Amino acid sequence: MIAAVRRQVLCVASILVALGSATPAWCAGWELVFSDEFNGDKLDRTKWATRYIYNNETMDRFNDEKQRYRDNHVVSEGALNLTAKKNEGADTFDSAMIRSHQTFYYGYYEARVFLPNARGSWPAFWLEADYDIDGKFWHPPEIDIFEYVINGVEDKPNMLHSNAMSKDKWTPQSYTYLDSSFVLRFQDMVSKEDLNKDWHIAGFVWAPDRISFFWDGRLVYTRMYQWLRKDGQLGPPAHIDLNFAIGGAAWAGRHGIDDAAFPQTFKIDYVRVCQFTSSERGSRKCGPSDVTPDPNEFGYRAALNDMPKPTFLNVTNVVADKKPDAGVLSLSTTDPLKIEIPIKIPDDYPTNRTLHAYVFDATTGVMVASAKKPLQQVSRKEGEDGVSVIEFALPAVPREGNYLLGSKLTAEVAGEVGPKEVPVACDTTVIQPKKARSCRLLSLHVRR
Repeated sequence: MIAAVRRQVLCVASILVALGSATPAWCAGWELVFSDEFNGDKLDRTKWATRYIYNNETMDRFNDEKQRYRDNHVVSEGALNLTAKKNEGADTFDSAMIRSHQTFYYGYYEARVFLPNARGSWPAFWLEADYDIDGKFWHPPEIDIFEYVINGVEDKPNMLHSNAMSKDKWTPQSYTYLDSSFVLRFQDMVSKEDLNKDWHIAGFVWAPDRISFFWDGRLVYTRMYQWLRKDGQLGPPAHIDLNFAIGGAAWAGRHGIDDAAFPQTFKIDYVRVCQFTSSERGSRKCGPSDVTPDPNEFGYRAALNDMPKPTFLNVTNVVADKKPDAGVLSLSTTDPLKIEIPIKIPDDYPTNRTLHAYVFDATTGVMVASAKKPLQQVSRKEGEDGVSVIEFALPAVPREGNYLLGSKLTAEVAGEVGPKEVPVACDTTVIQPKKARSCRLLSLHVRR
């Protein structure tokens, strides 16, 4: 590849320049930006959701699939187990999925998996478009790193599907490399042996202009690809999905489901994401992976690694004579809430937003106080590093209890019904996902 040769030349040149200094020479490489090794005893909810992003993040299936996604996952012995089991007296299955809260543009994605073995199974590892800057959805784009379908006829245990959708749906793109195991007509890798007899490593490089799929460190294909919406613009950043679907008349369930073979489990040893960097943070490997593609060949240049988002920071001023302690503030039922919300807003971020502040019961989720201000009209105290401090006044919380102070931004979007919650980043002491549609800023302990 011409691009690969160019990167290698630049790398050698940087080493020659550095020989004259005491600073060690570093070449560009992979930087680990997300990982879960599943070494605990429960799912890390700050990293993962367990439903699709649609229907207010509650969607539990697509189309006519037979599974219903529930919290049917177990973390044990260093792996995540997504288990599908038949519901007695019904034609549905309880199954499980995970969706990353964190979003990405480009990078190397790797998961070590053990695939299930039953007709009707449909586990997948894929990248799906998240919210755009206005809180809207777009489809396409979509990247299916792999889909493992067993229907017993057209799709067998030794076959694996891999494809990507851009603005022109599934229109085939030009391939610059194609392994003999990959059948272009069906976008399937066909192995000599069944793929559900042992652990395997799926790897995928997503660059701005191409994608490459790897299986156990072997390159299967490289093809041209761009992550574009239907209107030809760059799509929103992607989140990661790993799910265990069952059935669906058009594919996995085309020839029925072998109910007697269930329960079945889709096992995941780890998930890692690395992005290419030209800085000294770059490494030859993606974390401890031994099958990472060579960054000199598969590296890329990109203007961004994620969509810039407003970031909510720690609230330090709420009541004049009281300060939070480790994200917790003790109040009386007569203390008014005079809040200063620090928020770091990206350059060129749209100003047609409304900022909301609210207090809700930590147990029931019932809102007890709220206020909102158009972002264009608020007075800001400009702090260091571009941080704005926005003042709010909320009434005192009249009842004792444990509450949470939260904040969010909404946008009025043409063609959409009602305001849309826009994606934000949460950098506070309250434990929560780093990317969300709202942020919890403080825990409030209210006493008389």
